[in-house]
Amino acid sequence: MKHELPFRDDVEIERLVAAFEALSLPRANWTHRAHLAVGVHDVRHWGLDGALQPMRQRLQAYNLACGDPEGYSETITTTYLQKIAADFSSDGRAVTMPDQVAQLEKRLPSGRTPPPRPPSLC
Repeated sequence: MKHELPFRDDVEIERLVAAFEALSLPRANWTHRAHLAVGVHDVRHWGLDGALQPMRQRLQAYNLACGDPEGYSETITTTYLQKIAADFSSDGRAVTMPDQVAQLEKRLPSGRTPPPRPPSLC
């Protein structure tokens, strides 16, 4: 069962990103909100062009570590990062990362519903 992490401040998103990068984030915490939070973090730090390749690599590595090597979608990743970048361009840094994630979560539905998976190490 998926478990949404609360994001009260930017530090909580930084922790999520660190766990995701370390491949230690439990699969139950890898939700649509978490995907958006990592995307918001990356676009804010590196811009759209700088975020796409690292996001692609990290998503594929995370999925592989969790036993889902086919779980990556280039179309979804690219589209969502473009939408996050457009949203960031209009809002700037006046909005906190958690607030931007909450706004995006309302406007951007989940890209797909994954099939049930057996328990994994992640």
